[in-house]
Amino acid sequence: MNTRELFELIEKYLQNPSAFENQLEEEIKKRFSLKNINLLILEFLEFSQRPDLPREKRIKLLEWLGKFLLENLEIEKATKIYKILSKETPKDEYTQILEKLTFYKDLEKFKRLREKISLNFKVATQLAEEAAEQGKSIESFILEKYRIPKVEILKSIEDYYKIPALDLKRLLAQRQVKKLPEVINIKSSFFRELLSIPYVYQDKVYIFTYHPKDPERVERIKRLLNLEEVEIAFAFKEDILSAIEAYYQEGILDLLAEEEEVLTEKEEAEAPELDSAVVQLVNQIIEEAYRRRASDIHWESLTGRRGLLVRFRVDGECFHYMTIPESQKRSCISRIKIMAGLDIAEKRLPQDGKIKFKTKDGQTFEIRVATIPTIENNEDVVMRILGGIEFRSLEEIDLLPGHYAMLKSILDLPYGLILCVGPTGSGKTTTLHACLKYLNKPNKKIWTAEDPVEIVQDGLRQVQVNPKIGLTFSRLLRAFLRADPDIIMIGETRDQETAHTLIEAALTGHLVLSTLHTNSAPETVTRLLGMGIDPFNFADSLLGIIAQRLAKRLCKYCKRSYTPKPEEIERIKFEYGEHPVKPLSDSLIKEAVFYEPVGCEECNFTGFKGRIGLHEILVPDEDLKDLIIKNAPANEIRKVAMQKGMITLKQDGILKVLRGETTLKQVLAVTLR
Repeated sequence: MNTRELFELIEKYLQNPSAFENQLEEEIKKRFSLKNINLLILEFLEFSQRPDLPREKRIKLLEWLGKFLLENLEIEKATKIYKILSKETPKDEYTQILEKLTFYKDLEKFKRLREKISLNFKVATQLAEEAAEQGKSIESFILEKYRIPKVEILKSIEDYYKIPALDLKRLLAQRQVKKLPEVINIKSSFFRELLSIPYVYQDKVYIFTYHPKDPERVERIKRLLNLEEVEIAFAFKEDILSAIEAYYQEGILDLLAEEEEVLTEKEEAEAPELDSAVVQLVNQIIEEAYRRRASDIHWESLTGRRGLLVRFRVDGECFHYMTIPESQKRSCISRIKIMAGLDIAEKRLPQDGKIKFKTKDGQTFEIRVATIPTIENNEDVVMRILGGIEFRSLEEIDLLPGHYAMLKSILDLPYGLILCVGPTGSGKTTTLHACLKYLNKPNKKIWTAEDPVEIVQDGLRQVQVNPKIGLTFSRLLRAFLRADPDIIMIGETRDQETAHTLIEAALTGHLVLSTLHTNSAPETVTRLLGMGIDPFNFADSLLGIIAQRLAKRLCKYCKRSYTPKPEEIERIKFEYGEHPVKPLSDSLIKEAVFYEPVGCEECNFTGFKGRIGLHEILVPDEDLKDLIIKNAPANEIRKVAMQKGMITLKQDGILKVLRGETTLKQVLAVTLR
């Protein structure tokens, strides 16, 4: 279609918009795809300036063009059209659009992705707002939400800025970039503020920045470091912040290594002063552990003067993070003890303390510290990070549909006892708080006793247990009963007194939730009866028992589907075992899509990211209550419960394997039967 034919089509549209809008849009898309966007706009502007065209039609045509450009994320060109419109006829509507376009002008960098994820200006601004609410960059938010390869997002950004857009995280992992020694002499806050960091890449100095259109940021770095020739490259905001942390952490270790000397035991004992580099190093290790979602930090004093090994526990597994030089080993441990308010002179006995830690970006959390004396007059430290637990709702704790309905039905009951059981670190606190979130209504009074308080919810009255002053779970429970509760949550049932009071509270009209360290739901019954609990009262008060484990979750960014071999299918059937009500059918296996771990940057090349809950829920009916009263063994309770529809932890895990969320190996690693 030539220009004359296009003009004829525009005239038809202006005469009858509803009839010709689709046809006009199709033709524009053809011309648009040929990258003749500037010519297209000139054609529209030429048509809009025709003397015989009424003013209202000219405005309608320009409005249509502005809207079309925004649909295709041509923000810069759309801005020009709306400026023409605002001169033609000043309207608040145009002013508001122009203000929004100015604020979100950089969203044009995603226009290469518009067809892949149906992206237009409205959707892009919504994504930007959602990302800001979650404290993420829009790039990482799009990567997470749509699972687009990082390289495609970077290519779109590169086309927009006309400079290299590089995966800084990958370059660092593959050691393709080198540090500038001068950087360590400048405060890291300077680079965090600018969201920029310099590296040597391909024998040139590159400044990796998140704001390549702001030359002042680059100039400030050049002036401070006396750099003359630099290249500019775009990098994700999160990658730059991680790179800054790594820069300074490695820099401090380099400084410590330079200062390292072979000291005698006497010299070490006489060196109590704490180097500022040590203070900075300890803080950065704690921040890095929190950023990586670690639950624990292990500081392990190696024998033979080999230094201090630092390991993080993430998703249930420990991995090596760094080794601190021997000369700074005692300084680091002393620093931790000072932070936790412990006696730095006492190295022969275990000590416990707490740290209230605040990160550079203002996030606060608590750390539980335990020191343990080890051989060769050394000490180890284990730090448990409290507050790293994710606050989730019932819909987010990985319950199968049947379990979800079952749990909601018992939570809706007015009174009774609900127990959540499993070993330490199996997610019991997360599950109980998800239940409390469901129950947390303005018309309910909820008291909780926890040790420690790891999740804070508005609407709950939460109390920290303190055994040193006699503030135990049982004492708090008795106090709660005098404080007009509707719902009570006790963090852990540790003794007969607490268990007895829990059941009494459940029988007197309160909904009571608690945890217990047992392996399965049926074993919980025998454990409590073994404590000397009255079986009649227990059977009468019990609403349900939730047993759970946490298995590693396949990384959603890199997991790969595959066809399992016949022997793997047989193994799955064997591990699932027989079930009187819910057998594992061939059709269910045939419909399943199996996935295997691959490994990518998002999961640190492990193939797994995060963990998934496996659940076993026992809701007693009259037959099961009779067994409780008779003090029947756990095997008999399990057999009858399965006849009533209960599935075991392992069976629940295998069903989640069939849903493509984990692997059989991970399920077997955390379940017994």
